[in-house]
Amino acid sequence: MEKPFLIEVRNRLEDVSSDWPVGAPCHQAQTLLHAFQSRTFLQVWLESFGRSGTQSFHFVEVRDRARQPLLFMPLRILRAGGARLLQFVDQDAADYNAPVLFPSEMTWSRETAEQLWQQVLAELPPVDVVELTKIPGDVEGLLNPLVFLGSGASELSCHATDLRRPWAEIDGEIPRRTTLMRKIRGLERLGPLGFHLAETEDEVRRVTAVMLRQKQRRFEETKVPGFDVDRDKFDFFDGGAARFHGEGMLRLFYLTLGETVVATIWGLVSGKRYYAIMLSFEGDEWTKHSPGSVLFYKVLEWLHGNGFEWMDLGIGNEPWKLESCRTTIPLVERREALTLRGRLYLARLSLMEKIRGTLVYQRLRPLKWVVLRKLSVR
Repeated sequence: MEKPFLIEVRNRLEDVSSDWPVGAPCHQAQTLLHAFQSRTFLQVWLESFGRSGTQSFHFVEVRDRARQPLLFMPLRILRAGGARLLQFVDQDAADYNAPVLFPSEMTWSRETAEQLWQQVLAELPPVDVVELTKIPGDVEGLLNPLVFLGSGASELSCHATDLRRPWAEIDGEIPRRTTLMRKIRGLERLGPLGFHLAETEDEVRRVTAVMLRQKQRRFEETKVPGFDVDRDKFDFFDGGAARFHGEGMLRLFYLTLGETVVATIWGLVSGKRYYAIMLSFEGDEWTKHSPGSVLFYKVLEWLHGNGFEWMDLGIGNEPWKLESCRTTIPLVERREALTLRGRLYLARLSLMEKIRGTLVYQRLRPLKWVVLRKLSVR
């Protein structure tokens, strides 16, 4: 029986076909993707997150019988907990795990999606667990066939602001807008208030360094692991900024008061969507002026005025995201054990999730990072 799909698996990013989009906003307009599956993002990821752990990479290209591209998927097989886990290239760096999609006449259903997935599995090395997470229902309006593979809804969603509406409507939804305007006037009384978009490589490097410093301080204040214990994450931003800037994907906004950078928003673009990936602000006496909120408002206004359609805050159900956005993007996932080893792995994972959900664990975990940081400075 003739297989309905042609599957090609490349184990190195440099071997993928020229159909795989680089990531610049205006390239390959008929291709629909999130920034996280572009070649530029994947290259930066491989040079940072891809260095750690025991993992292999498998870039899957799916075509129809006429060899026209249908969808591409960047996957990895990670060895963890004694099991081989099939996942998207992610490591919590991607907000959406979706394929690169190409317009076609294909009619997708649960049956055809499952048929495709089984054919893909047959082309990959053996695995114990399939762990596909953060799968959206569509990619820029085109049905995502992987959504049919979902075995359940993800606990977390993505959140965004629809910028296709009149500015007056968006402006009217700003939380505590009157207070925010008062904060802006208060900053203006302190000195020259500047709103900037980093344009040169030197500017990108300088402001990224400020962002990393500000964010590390915030990690320490909130007692969570930061760049000090995750060098891969640090290198992703520090080393990747110039690459993203060179490919036209980076939009790095910052707010200054005089010569001081008081807030930053480090984000990527794909098409007409802006992904606000990392937000930072100065602490101490600056906190009362809410520079992060001021910059967020000004970026929202800039994006609307420059033809963007979405301001995407990505995954996470933090209260400030729920308050700032009116659009929630649900995600699905598929966790499936294919072997006994896989079933044991998922059982351990379920137990650990229950432990992490206990009040005792949630109270004690932040103390771990306080102690470790104090020990590290001795």
